[in-house]
Amino acid sequence: MKKTKPLWLKILLTLIALGVAACVWEFVSSQNPYVLPVKRWVKYEVLGMTTENIRLETAGLSDSRQVTYYEDGRVDEDADPDTDEDCKRVYEDGSITRLVNYTDGYQMDFPAGTEFDFDLSPLFTTGKGEHFDMTVSREKADYQSIKDVITFELSTFLPWFFEDYTVENYVYHYEYRFLLDEGWQQNNGVTTTSWTDDLVNAYFVEAQVDGLADNLYDGYLYVNYFTPSREYLRVMFRYQKEDTATRNKLLELAKNTRIFDPVGTAVYRTNYELELPEANWSPETAKQYLSFVSADKIIPLQWGIFLQDFYVNGFDGELAELEQELDYTFPVVLYYRHFPTHEFPAAVMQENYEAGRLVELTLQLTDNNNTDMFAKSPLLEIYRGNMDEELRAWARAAADFGHPFLFRLNNEMNSDWTSYGGVVNMADPAIFTAVWQRIFRIFQEEGVDNCIWIFNPHDRQAPPSNWNNSLAYYPGNEYVQMIGVTGYNNGTYYTQWAEEWREFEDIYDQIWEEYHPHFASFPWIITEFASSGIGGDKVSWIENMFEHIGDYPNIRIAVWFSFADFDDANGGTPARTYWLDETPETLEAFRQGLKKQLAP
Repeated sequence: MKKTKPLWLKILLTLIALGVAACVWEFVSSQNPYVLPVKRWVKYEVLGMTTENIRLETAGLSDSRQVTYYEDGRVDEDADPDTDEDCKRVYEDGSITRLVNYTDGYQMDFPAGTEFDFDLSPLFTTGKGEHFDMTVSREKADYQSIKDVITFELSTFLPWFFEDYTVENYVYHYEYRFLLDEGWQQNNGVTTTSWTDDLVNAYFVEAQVDGLADNLYDGYLYVNYFTPSREYLRVMFRYQKEDTATRNKLLELAKNTRIFDPVGTAVYRTNYELELPEANWSPETAKQYLSFVSADKIIPLQWGIFLQDFYVNGFDGELAELEQELDYTFPVVLYYRHFPTHEFPAAVMQENYEAGRLVELTLQLTDNNNTDMFAKSPLLEIYRGNMDEELRAWARAAADFGHPFLFRLNNEMNSDWTSYGGVVNMADPAIFTAVWQRIFRIFQEEGVDNCIWIFNPHDRQAPPSNWNNSLAYYPGNEYVQMIGVTGYNNGTYYTQWAEEWREFEDIYDQIWEEYHPHFASFPWIITEFASSGIGGDKVSWIENMFEHIGDYPNIRIAVWFSFADFDDANGGTPARTYWLDETPETLEAFRQGLKKQLAP
């Protein structure tokens, strides 16, 4: 007689089967950013599938079309491109140009004759056509709360019962909250409209900028294509706002976009090499700079300091006391000025020069100390050409000073907490680079031969978008002489922002990995850094910092930011306690580190 399984076992087996089925369904349906790479690896590496689809790639093109293949940014004569590499196809049939970008997973149509630049392919592709240019990047909605994660997973697992708008809300806020704000628009002479097109599952933003020179594009069209995952495709077009024919053509072609799984590995084709402008430097400035780029690379690390007391008691107050306690004289000091609020600090520069100190002079284009991102932007005003005389006066004062100084212009521009940040200014890094180049030329024209230019992004961009990467802001080799790097251990005060304790090498290993392949020929300066005392052992952090800072030979100067960030929403509570002398123990740890480093 056949024995029947007990009821409890049947129930258990049924639950197990349902669980396995649910897990399989979750894996198949999930668009979680952690699961998605595994699914793509299984599809394209294990199963040998491909995203190549010639039928869709050539749909609507004439039989006389021509095709150009690109691998790793170069034209490739192979008619069968390897989509495991950095691979693109460009079709041209006389009426449209079609780009098929395998590594970013999209197919887009542009007006005939459009030419593309793939040098920054891991981040984005740029292109130029008659009367317009564009930037295309594949992005991911990185910021997400636990609620967002649950809502998104439920919407992919059970789409019939749950709807998710977390990615759309991310795009609205992090990409366009400035452009879409009426106050920002009024303050900056910008008109903006937006709409959603459900047929192509895309969100459109159109903007027009008043008062630009005739040779500058003053019309913008941003298209954001959503996908089933947390990834989206972002396109920015620029054109003349009066050129409605080009604008309408771009809108028409934008509806032909096709998005698919990205495959292959994108590569850079950059050429960021140091170009010494010795002909434009005074002998004293050239000598100062060459002390940072000695051929044998055996250059002692110099230390700098920032103290808020500089603005209260000058350089004979807390600085003198700190140097006495450390038994060390800082050769570099950090000093901030804002434009157009502040004039060139001639007296401060002269005082420090006579004391044998080199000033890292930071000039920020803000008239509100970066406290109101929705106010009128000096960066846009300079882009319009409305502040050249003020800049020339500033430059003449710098030239009159006549001695070398480090010039850090608009640090942390890849952020949303500076008035000159990219996302604050049309979400267009090209405006930043154009302004940098304009200021550089004005300085040259006014005879500034004593200025060493520092390009200094933040180690974590905000928003964390590819179009907002630090390389998008690089103004060019002839405009930069030092690379500034900034990475803080913020501590753990702001738990709502998921801040974590980060050791020195965790921060600067990442910076080194990202920057060194591009900027190996430049001397580097840690323009400002520190560790908070909230959330971990600051003494140990300082000791560990001294152990590892020599691992990065390009770093020639490191400047400690000895102040704090305050939580104004809670009565000004110190939130990130960066003071070097926060405790006697932290000061002693730094003193011992200096002593060990300077020992013969």
